Amino acid sequence: MALFIYILLLITYFLLGYFIKQGYSLKAFVLLSFALPFTNFTSDFHTKHQVSVYLLFFVGALIRVIAKGNYSNFYKRLTTTTTYAFIGISVVFLLYLPLTINHGFIDILKDLKPYLYLGLIVLFLNEYRNYVSEIIDERFILKCLQVNCIVAVLFYASMYFYDIHLLLIDDPYFKNNALRYTNLASYCIPLLFIINIIYAKKFKLEEGIYMLVPMLLTGNRTIILVCVFIAFVYYFMKWNVRSKLYALCISPFVIGVLYLILTLVNDNSSLSRFKKLFNYEYLSHAINTRLEPLLLSFKDYQFYNYFTGKGFGHTFYIPWFEYREHINNYNIYLDNLYGTLYGKFGVLFVVPILFFAVILKNYSTDRVFKYLLLYFLLLGLTNSFIYQPYIAWFIFVLAISLKNTPVKS
Repeated sequence: MALFIYILLLITYFLLGYFIKQGYSLKAFVLLSFALPFTNFTSDFHTKHQVSVYLLFFVGALIRVIAKGNYSNFYKRLTTTTTYAFIGISVVFLLYLPLTINHGFIDILKDLKPYLYLGLIVLFLNEYRNYVSEIIDERFILKCLQVNCIVAVLFYASMYFYDIHLLLIDDPYFKNNALRYTNLASYCIPLLFIINIIYAKKFKLEEGIYMLVPMLLTGNRTIILVCVFIAFVYYFMKWNVRSKLYALCISPFVIGVLYLILTLVNDNSSLSRFKKLFNYEYLSHAINTRLEPLLLSFKDYQFYNYFTGKGFGHTFYIPWFEYREHINNYNIYLDNLYGTLYGKFGVLFVVPILFFAVILKNYSTDRVFKYLLLYFLLLGLTNSFIYQPYIAWFIFVLAISLKNTPVKS
């Protein structure tokens, strides 16, 4: 059943992409991607071998262009910085071939996935960015946020009251942890929030609700706290000295009130995860847990590996995966981007980060870029975002959200 739905979604997204020039097709893609419950416990229905179904939309749209013989525009529209970025990552791959060939072919492909996904979205936006920006406007994005908020609340309620997630997946992880609902929209809402803050757009009440409620249901502490931190930094830089001192003085009081509110939260709710941030033992354990797989991998390092890493395809043994029968105990990435990249590339771990920064810069304004870069650098402390299937979706939403900026790719 899961495979059938996955194939059906693949075909649907591919056809929506192939017929992208039909306005309804593009809008259907955006609305479906915002609203469908593409979350962790439904992954069997929408992601196989780390290939998410939404990516087939971009593939279909590009095949449409190639079929018409216009593919030469793909590379003609590349800027110098983008070209150098892809050349640079290709050179790194060639340099690491002696180390890479020691790893499994599938693991190597998984490691190349981020660059393939980003390459895919760059080619797509080369061809369609102006068209997409004409069709998708702020009113439509607001409508998508509204639909997503309704779906998120209904789905979360079905999890909370009827354990629907346990009917869809047999994984003890979801039995032993707080309920969380995260989909593709969850990863672009912070982007929309940051853009609104930087451009001083006034939040309408309904817009704020459509953003806040789904984010609270994710229980994603890092994303929420980083968004709050970025908003604080942005306003703090604009305030005068008196306002800055007032903000610093009132901050402990605000944190105290939040703590009191969190003590009333049910332990099974997504918000309960925030209570643990006030527990020193939990924080210490969480940090050690994120670093343990990297430290374990050092046991079979040669001296030079501390400088070179172990190349593309290097996997990390995750001890706490042992109790999850259907998951490989060796994972291609950690819950920390910097540890992941250091394990693979050693002192050159900054190269993939610079590569992503170039792509991010090409679809940002100077005004927004530094805050988005800060967002991702902080997110990398607990999330290897470059390796996540949503990375191409994020760049897509970024490009259409800043549609008044010059087209660069």
